[in-house]
Amino acid sequence: MATTTFARRAAEIGIVVSVVACSRAQPPLPPSAQAAAPISIEMVVRPVRAGAEEVSSVQVRSELRGALDQRTRPLSFRAPIVYASVPEIADRVDSLTVRDASGDVALAIENDPVNRGGFPFYRHWRAQRAVVPPVVLSYRIRAGVPRLGPQFDLYAHGGGISAGGMALFVVPESVARADIRVRWDVRDLAKGSTAATTNGDGDLRIVGAPEQLIQAYYMVGPLGVYRSPSLGFSAYWLGKPAFEPRREMAWTERSYRFQRAFFKDTTAREYRVFVRAVAGGGGGTALRNSFMLATAPGSADTARSGPRETLAHEMGHMFVGSVTGGGTGGATWFNEGLNVHYTRLVLLRSGLDSVGSYLRSVNATARAYYTNPFRNASADSLERVGFSAGVAGGSAQNVPYTRGSLFFADVDAKIRVASNGRRTLDDVILPLLERRRRGEALTVETLLASLAHEIGPSVRDRFDAVLMRGETIVPDSNAFGPCFERRATSFSSQNKQMDGYEWVRTSGLSDEQCREW
Repeated sequence: MATTTFARRAAEIGIVVSVVACSRAQPPLPPSAQAAAPISIEMVVRPVRAGAEEVSSVQVRSELRGALDQRTRPLSFRAPIVYASVPEIADRVDSLTVRDASGDVALAIENDPVNRGGFPFYRHWRAQRAVVPPVVLSYRIRAGVPRLGPQFDLYAHGGGISAGGMALFVVPESVARADIRVRWDVRDLAKGSTAATTNGDGDLRIVGAPEQLIQAYYMVGPLGVYRSPSLGFSAYWLGKPAFEPRREMAWTERSYRFQRAFFKDTTAREYRVFVRAVAGGGGGTALRNSFMLATAPGSADTARSGPRETLAHEMGHMFVGSVTGGGTGGATWFNEGLNVHYTRLVLLRSGLDSVGSYLRSVNATARAYYTNPFRNASADSLERVGFSAGVAGGSAQNVPYTRGSLFFADVDAKIRVASNGRRTLDDVILPLLERRRRGEALTVETLLASLAHEIGPSVRDRFDAVLMRGETIVPDSNAFGPCFERRATSFSSQNKQMDGYEWVRTSGLSDEQCREW
């Protein structure tokens, strides 16, 4: 799930998940593409209010047709028990039945071993005989309770629902490719209700793996909408946030436009933002070409800003992406750490946030790092702990965000010194991202080789020491620009005093000069 300013949103996190490419719902796919998917899946999804203000459950009916491969074992379906710390998803599935051309199909339920780190593990409903298509799966799923952390769960609010696909769909296993159609039955919702998803508006058609249903966001109900058709940018909200959503989505569009220009990403694509106003929840989480933000409900106050650094950070995942190889414990130090670094830097350069906000973000990151009890844990240890220590600023899960961002800020400063100010981290990262867009692999070795070319082979030792083994990092004093300098300080956290560093504004340079970093 992804952090931005740790002081202002200590427990708000967001995650980027690598997913397969998704087809748009419209226009209809050509006959050649249809022929490539011998299995068809027709789904009807119906949120049920039953006269109440909020949705009580979602009813799903799924019909599979075509030749199913049952040579190894009969058909089975799955849903996560826990998905990236989001609990009890499969436990809220009830009345699940399967019928085929021969009648009722007996099912055996099998649960995966518990993953103590909070990473996904699944419940499987396995047919006890070979099935004869057409096969009809039906079930009902209830909404979860809003909470801080990854925004994957199904919530009922604002007279509709919002969810990640992993918390909404029970999907068939061993179906590699299908012609999937999803129809939304909104008869029980308020007049004018509609559906918006990562993959398109309204009823959907996807040709590909059922996993594409899972790695997408869904919002159904009386939605608010903001669009920038020329940019391919759309935003949707369900419920009334504390901030005025149309104004904040206009700001988010400007951030998206600036990030596209900065990262030199001219790829023609759509981008979708989903905002759900829910009491008790908070955080932002990115999937491919979209993200979901949970924020407190309120009166849509025009004088109140939204969590703008969070909005920019979740969007940044689209451009920063990830790196293959990752090192021990995965690549969170890159996809989150580098994204934290560039989120605040791009906001500074764009003028979309103030120099003071930039400094507060730097110091919030520094404080969160130096006070984190897992600060010196190895990448491997952080991976094992996962979400089991929570999702707030003092959790193991947050260390790669802070440690990674401080590492890249320090590397940036070293590149500038080594080149006498002629080159920056941008000159390394932006070409690598462009090569990745052209289809080349962006690996850890590629990254380290490029950094070593700028500042020498010692960067490899530094990478291993800080990011892999967990040695404490102390960035150069000028790591955040000429307007700020490092100062030793002591932080009070959990009734303890912890030594660390903060950055303070120097005199003599204007805000405009600060933005040139």
